Amino acid sequence: MTKHECAIVTAYTGFAMLKGSDLKYLYNYLSGFIGRPVYSHEIPAVAEAYKEQIREDFLALCRNAKEADDG
Repeated sequence: MTKHECAIVTAYTGFAMLKGSDLKYLYNYLSGFIGRPVYSHEIPAVAEAYKEQIREDFLALCRNAKEADDG
């Protein structure tokens, strides 16, 4: 799973999958919806306001999931 994909899952579920400097992926993902940088205190409100678009991105991840390597 990529860091961008982790950002989508985090935005959709609310479960933190990123920490430290990797949080930039969540900020960048959510900033794409509002057209400006998103601040920490805005994350829940932005995720709620765009939950349908985030849901579509989340479901696309699920639909396009690849098989795990057996090796």
